[in-house]
Amino acid sequence: MAFTRERQVPANGLDFFVAEAGEAGAPLVLCLHGFPECWASWRYQLPVLAQSGYYAVAPDLRGYGFTGGPKEADSYRQSLLVEDVMALIQALGYESAILMGHDWGCGLAWQVARQHPDAIEAVIGMSVPYGGPAPEPPTAAMRKLFEDRFFYMLYFQQPALPEQELEADVAHSLRCIFHGLSAEGIADFNAKPDDTGFLQSMPVPDTQPRWMREEDLAYYVERFEHSGFTGPINWYRAMDASWEESREDSHWQIAMPTLFIGGLQDPVIMFGQKALQRMPDYIPDLRTVMLDQCGHWIQMEQAAEVNREILAFLEEIHASERSASKK
Repeated sequence: MAFTRERQVPANGLDFFVAEAGEAGAPLVLCLHGFPECWASWRYQLPVLAQSGYYAVAPDLRGYGFTGGPKEADSYRQSLLVEDVMALIQALGYESAILMGHDWGCGLAWQVARQHPDAIEAVIGMSVPYGGPAPEPPTAAMRKLFEDRFFYMLYFQQPALPEQELEADVAHSLRCIFHGLSAEGIADFNAKPDDTGFLQSMPVPDTQPRWMREEDLAYYVERFEHSGFTGPINWYRAMDASWEESREDSHWQIAMPTLFIGGLQDPVIMFGQKALQRMPDYIPDLRTVMLDQCGHWIQMEQAAEVNREILAFLEEIHASERSASKK
């Protein structure tokens, strides 16, 4: 994509593919994508951030795209993912960064911010609310809630089968997922208790949405045909191990300025209402923006509005810093 530069950055034992816009030395905004995505989920944000004086960097995260990663699920524990982010910040020549994350990238941003508060200047999270510590392992909570009904995160715990489904026709899989969890497609999404696969309940769109053109989709397809889905799905398979790693942690506050953006038609927001309500208890310096007619793919579906909110937030915190420095 013409507005970005692309390169490989060695960090934490991996060779991260990154796309970057803006000049190194400007304030760093590190953008963390979700599932099933790649750096290009930030293609509408990188040039805007660069034009506003930031150095915006979006990697393909561990297991994704042209970064790749190990095949073992244990290599996707939260502690390693946090190490990836900290190592990337340092490899880019910085001691601190503004973190921006969506979906799994949002969850990762929360964990980096709470564990390394001195290295994170601000957080912009999208789609996944931060609710502090969980009382039990994620899969145990999901089994209690869904019992014998189908739920994709539990389905993803199975070996090989989810990959076989999604890799059978990568273009079809991505087309269905992006449409099915968008504001346009969610009305037709009809998950059934006896589903046996992730894609069964997702309608096949007649046309691509304006924010995911055919050439955009082809770019995603190329990356998943290269990497496969094992690495990305391993983020789900490592959920319980990640919970075990952090169960004794005592510090769950996120102190730095934080912006959270959610879509009112996003099923993750619908599922995460309790966490959304708890966020102010754990993030005292929080601003929350909820966008109507917006599904899960927030920064793509409503790119212009999201960009306005991001820039207003960044200007607010930098104005506060300038004011404080004059005192």
